[in-house]
Amino acid sequence: MKPPAALFSPSPQKKRRRSDSLEECPPSVDIDTPERVEMKKKKKKKRKNKSEEEELSLPPSAPNGGTSSQKVEKKKRTEEEEEEEEEEEETQIHIEMNETEKKKKKDKKKLSEKRDVMVTTDHNREMHSLVSTKTTSTSMKKEKDESIGKAMSQEGQTVEEKKKRKQQWKGEMVRERMMMKGGKRGVKRRRREAIDADPLLEELQEFIPDIKNKSDDQISKLLRYDLPRFKNFKQQGVPLRHGRCSQEENLLIRQNVADFLALTGISSANQLLFPERFKDQEAEIKRLKAQHHFLQRIAEGIPRTCQQVYTRAKKIFDERNHLGRFSEEEMHSLVKLQNLHGNNWRMISEKMGRSVFAVQKRFVSMAACRGPWSSDEESKLKQAVKTHLEGLVRQSSEGSGLSRDQLCNNLPWKEISHQVGTRSWSQCRLKWFTILKTRLFQHGGSSRGAEGLQFKIHLINTLYNMSVDDVADINWDEVAQTVGNATSVCVQKSFHRLKVFRVPNWATLSYTEIIDFLQLKVVPVLKEKLWSLRTEEAQQEMREAVQQESSYLLSEIFTSEDECMEVDNS
Repeated sequence: MKPPAALFSPSPQKKRRRSDSLEECPPSVDIDTPERVEMKKKKKKKRKNKSEEEELSLPPSAPNGGTSSQKVEKKKRTEEEEEEEEEEEETQIHIEMNETEKKKKKDKKKLSEKRDVMVTTDHNREMHSLVSTKTTSTSMKKEKDESIGKAMSQEGQTVEEKKKRKQQWKGEMVRERMMMKGGKRGVKRRRREAIDADPLLEELQEFIPDIKNKSDDQISKLLRYDLPRFKNFKQQGVPLRHGRCSQEENLLIRQNVADFLALTGISSANQLLFPERFKDQEAEIKRLKAQHHFLQRIAEGIPRTCQQVYTRAKKIFDERNHLGRFSEEEMHSLVKLQNLHGNNWRMISEKMGRSVFAVQKRFVSMAACRGPWSSDEESKLKQAVKTHLEGLVRQSSEGSGLSRDQLCNNLPWKEISHQVGTRSWSQCRLKWFTILKTRLFQHGGSSRGAEGLQFKIHLINTLYNMSVDDVADINWDEVAQTVGNATSVCVQKSFHRLKVFRVPNWATLSYTEIIDFLQLKVVPVLKEKLWSLRTEEAQQEMREAVQQESSYLLSEIFTSEDECMEVDNS
């Protein structure tokens, strides 16, 4: 059984698809198509007919003496040469058409549509297509020549147009960048002028004197969040606090964070303060923080700026901030990451698993050398500090003298550490204070001798009489001035030694308990030692005086006159 013919006959939909595909993809033009072969044959026949007619019309002898056969051969040769030239022209046209078809799709579509009109897909119309191609071949050549010329001219124009467009585009980009820069600067200038003209800035300057030296963002945040709070504290008679946070402030920060967590339903302080670590809940946490005024709530009751309270809360609750000392491997990785990412401390902290504050602080305090200072390093430090102090002397109109504040405070430690080269700025600072202690204050903070004991007793009495409840409230510059013969750093070091070596379980005690213990238990012991040392020194002085009285010098017994009399008697 043969299958019916209908099964093999293509459906009309398939025919339409084939015709569509032919219209979309034009057939490639070949040089040796049957149409061109027939055209060549016709041309040859016409040329032969013309040559035969010319031979019949010519006389048997030419005036130049050449025979008719020679002329016929020349004509044949010229005809062959013309045919070869035409074939070469056709090949060149074909190559140029392929190149232009690749570059210009529009011309290719036009030519393909014209060719598709002449070439049909139905087998029944083959004869009609052949006739139509014969009659329209000459017109096709003309159209091809015209399209090639247009394409070549369009190519030349497009290259020039591209260059012009590139130049115009570059000029427009430069203008836009200049306009953007000028616009940004103008916006910043107008914003700064608006902030300076704001009458609330004068009210804020009462609480923060150097407010105009801060950035626009900082000023806008202070005006938005902190100015109303500062006014309330002023009405209550509470002054603003600066420097280290006290224990009461730390406890209040913890309580405010706990209250905010209970209000919003956020599970932990890490999610509240570090939402970027929890990508799934980050958007919801930020929404809750904005809805319930996060900054004002955690700073409630604390006479500081909201930003200061926020940074302190992050230091308290960040688990990565209390991981102990850095190992050698961590130090190497810290240096490598800083070379890769620069001062992007957030990226470095995420890769190292430590807090931003710990990473930044450790990198700043890093140095090439450790341990005791060499003579070369010490001389570099002295020279760097000397150049800075000489500049202060030139600028001052009071004379060549320098105050204690100029010798101790506001020194450019980063520049000095760069000049030293092998030490960090904190190491340079501590070393300079030790040099000052030995040069200016011979017994400041020293634990030896009666003067050292007297210094410690005076320090404990000064701190006890200040009636301060927290270490953060101590002004160490004032303590150093009242005690005398010491710098603020030496005073803090001596207090730390007294606390560690004299007070048992000092880490679990408050500052008031430590001061009370030093005043009640340590000061009497120091006074006894001082009395015993002074008695020993007095006894030693008495012994030296007695020895001096019981011993006589020869110069006191024998004078110069006695020597002269002995010479005369001889």
